[in-house]
Amino acid sequence: MKRRVFLFLLSLAAGISAAVASTTAESDIFSKSFSKGTPVQITNNRDKGFAIKVSNDGAIVTSGSTAYGEDEIWYLVGDASSFRMYSYKAGKKLALKLESSDSGAAATMAKASDGTPLALTAQEDGSYAIGAAGNPAQSFNMFGGAGRDIRLYSSEDNGSHWNIRPIDMSKPLRIKYNAQLEGGFDTNTRIGELAITVDGSTSNSMLTKESALHEQTCYLPHNAKFGIATGLVCHGWKMDINGGKELAEQELTDKGMDITVNISVDKENKYQYLFYSPDEKGIPYRIPAIVTTANGYVFAINDYRPCGNDIGFGEVDLVMRHSVKGGSEWDGHSWSEPVKIADGVGKEAKETWLTGFGDPAVVADRERNEILVMSVCGNRVCWHGNYGAGTAENPENPNRMARLRIKFNEETGQWVASEPEEVTYEIYPLFKDKNGKAHVGSMFIGAGRIAQSRMIKVGEYYRIYCAVWAVETGCYRHHNYALYSDDFGETWHLLGELGNDFNDSPAPYGNEPKCEELPDGSVLLSSRKGYGRYFNVFHYTNFEKAEGYWDGAVATDQAGDLKFGSNDTNGEPLLVGNILFQSVPTGDSRSDVAIFYKPLSNDPATYTPTELSKGWKKLKVSDRGSAYSSMCILPDGNIGIYYEEEPGGYSMVYVPINIGSAVDPITYTEKMADKCPTCKDGKYEGIVTVE
Repeated sequence: MKRRVFLFLLSLAAGISAAVASTTAESDIFSKSFSKGTPVQITNNRDKGFAIKVSNDGAIVTSGSTAYGEDEIWYLVGDASSFRMYSYKAGKKLALKLESSDSGAAATMAKASDGTPLALTAQEDGSYAIGAAGNPAQSFNMFGGAGRDIRLYSSEDNGSHWNIRPIDMSKPLRIKYNAQLEGGFDTNTRIGELAITVDGSTSNSMLTKESALHEQTCYLPHNAKFGIATGLVCHGWKMDINGGKELAEQELTDKGMDITVNISVDKENKYQYLFYSPDEKGIPYRIPAIVTTANGYVFAINDYRPCGNDIGFGEVDLVMRHSVKGGSEWDGHSWSEPVKIADGVGKEAKETWLTGFGDPAVVADRERNEILVMSVCGNRVCWHGNYGAGTAENPENPNRMARLRIKFNEETGQWVASEPEEVTYEIYPLFKDKNGKAHVGSMFIGAGRIAQSRMIKVGEYYRIYCAVWAVETGCYRHHNYALYSDDFGETWHLLGELGNDFNDSPAPYGNEPKCEELPDGSVLLSSRKGYGRYFNVFHYTNFEKAEGYWDGAVATDQAGDLKFGSNDTNGEPLLVGNILFQSVPTGDSRSDVAIFYKPLSNDPATYTPTELSKGWKKLKVSDRGSAYSSMCILPDGNIGIYYEEEPGGYSMVYVPINIGSAVDPITYTEKMADKCPTCKDGKYEGIVTVE
């Protein structure tokens, strides 16, 4: 009995001690008024490098990389059970207001009298949930991902827990910039990251051409140890801290500290950022495609993702930029302003296919100033499409498809995009067998460049080829097929036979695929996989009737030396003259995008998947996190590559590759001096023309 009493008293004492400790800690973060406020910083407990901030216009409560600036300083006026939240930057006339106490409710700044009474709910690890007083089930959350606006979400989610620390404003850390900003490309507006480490927690803050014009003052927690270093430096810039890469860990002096960040233009740089991820609204870009038009304009097209994710998760749009001039009139780096060519409506869509548009597959006609864009669309995640298998409980809703065209107006000199049109049910029936069974429940065209033939012309257009990622009806096995069109995407046809089952496809287990025409007119299928690619080749027996056969898929890392790290990522083949190129990341993770190349023999007997897997060499493009890529032949005959790369997840980067300088001299001399070794007067000999 005595032992039970002792244990009870010990437990009670521990509880009282914990309560006192919690109360003491909480008393350090609350204020009685704004004017006599205790400044605090609120950082996310899961994504520790992110803090709650007030937006530049003082209206929105958002999140971003912790930079210890004035926009991260808050006053909590009241106590843990009821307080109002004021921003140091916004001033005492404004307080945080929640539009409701329900999940998804946004946090904004409003008149102080309209501020929402808030409450803290302590967590076992010392962090807090923060939400409307009286509703502890909902807490502040970076809604949609780190860096997004603050909205309410379940308090049980780890991303809804926050650490609150008092800030010492008597010891400022002043960061001054010695910035030489003249020169370089106009599009390269972000300079690089400052990595600030405070008490072991590191956050990266991105410098821009605008922010580098102003001195930055940081306020750190009391008695904090800090270090500062250059993080990722963007293409086109050089950056150091007090003449070196880092400032060692230390404490601020009683008077604070001044440091200098030196910035200058990298005059040797050829890389350009066409879209930064995330943008000023926290919205990412993804999925590049690049083409060159008949009149020499270069088009870069990609996703813009307000929903933050793929088709199926909400609004996704297609945006483009193009060179301001065509051909030799272009300076190689001046681009149009961004233009939205397909505008997803999101959850408000009255028709399913209008929800979002993404993963652009693009081809520019070799004779007409016209571009075809094929896009996945709708509100269905690609794995969950159910073409041919709808039920009353789960109505048919496949991953949908859209088509749009961009044409050059000769009178105005402007490029004009048509409205998208749905073509879902013009393509899916191609994958029904003679008994009406659907072999494909969901699919999309591999994003990037659609290939156009140099040899086969039917009526007004040269034949075009694309490939689809497809999910077998009723399961999650994925594979590939190739399609062709003789009327520039107006109608599509299956290249080869459908077969009886999954294993009859040109690439069983193939992921995102691309096509390219080989010098004899046969068609290469290159499919995404880890460690290499799947290659298959379609050989024609009759060009006019599009009859022929597939060799059979091989893994290039097993059959040859087109091999790299374990990443499973989209890439693209491109034939220039008789040199075949293949872009792909080469790291074990999504990193180190490179271009592999190999010269092709003039003997069509060597155009087999196994032989094409051999004899590759590598050109380095990226040395950092990087993923999807697309390539085009520039007006001067060199290669333009458009790809995803850090910073963000991911920014969209363009760089021209001088083939003569990059490819070894022997290969270049023998295979590139004549860009088209089987051509006569710019056209392939023996061209097939079908009236």
